[in-house]
Amino acid sequence: MSRAIKYTLIGLVSIVILAGSALAALAFWLDPNIFKGEIEKLAADQGLVLHLDGDLSWQIFPDIQIAVGAASLAIPDSTTTADSNTGKSTEIMRFEQAQLAVALKPLLQKNIVIKGVTLKGLNANLVVDDQGIGNWTKIGKQAAATEKTPTNEGNKAQQLGIQKFQLANSTVHYRNAQTGQNISLDQLNLSGENIQLNNEAFPLELNAALRFKDPQQSLAADFSLNATIQINDTLDNIIVNDGDISLSAEHQSKEAQLSAKTRLKLAATANFKDALVWSLSELAVQDTSMQYQAKDGTLLELKSLDVSGAIQPGGDAKPLRLESALNYSAAHQTPISTKIKLDTLLKVDAALNSFTANNTVLAADIGSDTLTLKGEANASISPLAYQASLQLSPANFRNIAKTLAISLPEMAEASSFSKVGLKAKINGDDKLIAISDLNAVLDTSTISGEVSLPMNKDQATRLSFVVDKINLDHYLPPKPAADASKANDKAPPPSAPSSDELGLPRELLNSLNLDASLKVGELVVSELPFKNLNIKLAAKQGLSRISPFSGLVYDSPFKIETELDSRASAAKIRFKADSEQLPLGKVLTALEISQELSGLSNVNLDLNTSGSTISSLKKNLDGNIALSAQKLRLTNMNIERAFCQLVTRLQQETFDPNNWPLYSDLQDTTTKIVITKGVAKIEQLSAGVSKLALRGSGKVDLTEDSFDVVLNSRLAQADQAAMACKINNEKLLNRDIPIRCKASFDKVGATSCLPDFRVIEDIAKEKAKNKIEEKTQELIDRKMGGENGEAAKQLFNQFFKK
Repeated sequence: MSRAIKYTLIGLVSIVILAGSALAALAFWLDPNIFKGEIEKLAADQGLVLHLDGDLSWQIFPDIQIAVGAASLAIPDSTTTADSNTGKSTEIMRFEQAQLAVALKPLLQKNIVIKGVTLKGLNANLVVDDQGIGNWTKIGKQAAATEKTPTNEGNKAQQLGIQKFQLANSTVHYRNAQTGQNISLDQLNLSGENIQLNNEAFPLELNAALRFKDPQQSLAADFSLNATIQINDTLDNIIVNDGDISLSAEHQSKEAQLSAKTRLKLAATANFKDALVWSLSELAVQDTSMQYQAKDGTLLELKSLDVSGAIQPGGDAKPLRLESALNYSAAHQTPISTKIKLDTLLKVDAALNSFTANNTVLAADIGSDTLTLKGEANASISPLAYQASLQLSPANFRNIAKTLAISLPEMAEASSFSKVGLKAKINGDDKLIAISDLNAVLDTSTISGEVSLPMNKDQATRLSFVVDKINLDHYLPPKPAADASKANDKAPPPSAPSSDELGLPRELLNSLNLDASLKVGELVVSELPFKNLNIKLAAKQGLSRISPFSGLVYDSPFKIETELDSRASAAKIRFKADSEQLPLGKVLTALEISQELSGLSNVNLDLNTSGSTISSLKKNLDGNIALSAQKLRLTNMNIERAFCQLVTRLQQETFDPNNWPLYSDLQDTTTKIVITKGVAKIEQLSAGVSKLALRGSGKVDLTEDSFDVVLNSRLAQADQAAMACKINNEKLLNRDIPIRCKASFDKVGATSCLPDFRVIEDIAKEKAKNKIEEKTQELIDRKMGGENGEAAKQLFNQFFKK
């Protein structure tokens, strides 16, 4: 037994020695330098100058390999040929060492079949000159000018099989003289084994450092790739399995610095035969972070970004998840921290033309609040069409805005925007965007409606909203405190000169094509309480019309129609309004207009004007105003006081101006006002004050903000006892006593209405006349008497009247 083992071992050693001797003999028998000229000629045929610095040599272990020392590859100048040894050339590539593992059997026939390639110390230089021409563009041009490709070989499958490929410690450098760009790929290492173009899987590993620089910016990145690759013989189908990519990069510019790090794991397929068809059966982004820091102090950090899922065009819907933390800070701003999470079920068609996302949930933790958006969506690119249903869960947008350092305008109600939510459906294409089934929550208000936004300007944009209740005052700036307003009244700050410009956005108004409607159950604005509000607005090519604008204000029904024509530089405005039992005082107070008139009144207005400035609108105002009320109150004007002032002077009594109320109550008031060129003429005014009957006329000048009205007051004898002052002179009864009310709007006071004291002169003249008549008649009776006396009286009376 021991002898058998001994002889067996001797036999094996002999075989090894014999094989080694044969290979050594082969190395001495077949000189690899016989291929040197052919290799250099092959390069010359492609328009290249290949220079092998040393001799080719054999390496027996671990495979039969042809070893090449240092070598360079250059491009000849345009005046020389590639096979010229004397012409000048530009070197584009150099390597320190190369090894080609070859198959033994073809080698015995003096043919080379490459089994493996090892290239070390590669240094490639790619240059674009001032004319924008790259030095590599000349490769193959000479060969292309003399060779013809057989027509039957254009679609021939690629025949390539390399047991091992290795590119080690190499560099590729790119420089562009036109743009100033410099790009280098350093520490480049690429290796693969059993590389076959027959759908056989082979491992591939790549490591490199990328450096980029131009006059504005620079980039430094390190990346690595490990994967298993499958490629078919026609190079139109690629499969990547167990893909593992790592990347770290840093970008710098004059404005900011950006750094990022990520690791990507994937499994993917791609087919290029007819059209690009691809899929990601596995996708995972891990250990990802990014930091952006600007020179102004802005800092944006993306931390712990994780993406997992799959995308399979043409296949079933695949889940996709994204999760990340985001930090943001800036100068003079509170830092912001948030977490974002996205889950969806994504389906993509094979042509990458349509997409469907179901069960989508996007959640963002912002401070102590969470913003959640849910929905479904599908879309196609050609033809463009999309549909989506969205639901934004109610959230405290005031807290969110505070966390995000967003400054909301100051509002009267501190809790405004504490509850905001939305539901809607969206449909659209390249012609129209339609939002339907809109339901929104804004604090205590519920809003529903529809929106239609056409892409064609010739079609109208349509808006329709219904609001159950809303207090707009909550969203307006708060009113100044009473003490502050008094302080301001005492010491008003210098104000900027007011502008007379009308400020109409004419370009916007003239481009509008709008059809809108709004219904509100309850609305408060400027403290005016509206109910059952109905507004319709139509605007097209500069002609805007609101009709109707109707509802209740303080439970008083009203209807308004208004029209604005902004096509000309001088805008035209028409305004019509009707109301029943309108509480004038409450409306004027809410509108912060000086409250000189209060009470319930029917109001009818029909006004029109034109102009490009506020003053011109006042000056060109025309129209009619009619008021009818059972009881009105004039504030800061006491007509009875003015009447009694005249009475006491006529009766030569002392008048006490104190203890009179600062108002007049008007009974059964009817007023008709005609406005012409900004001046309002009171054509009819009839009312009662206490027991005084009033009739008046006058004017209100809007251009001067003033009024001048004469009121003829009349007191009946039966009503004299009800007056605040005692009437002893019957001449004041049953006659018109004029009272003149005159003032500017901002200076109405107790002395704005004063009696016309010329009445006293008239009464004195009447008294003197009566005395003369009485004395004359007594004299006639005493002197003449009888029938002659009566005749003389008649003659005297006729003469006196003349």
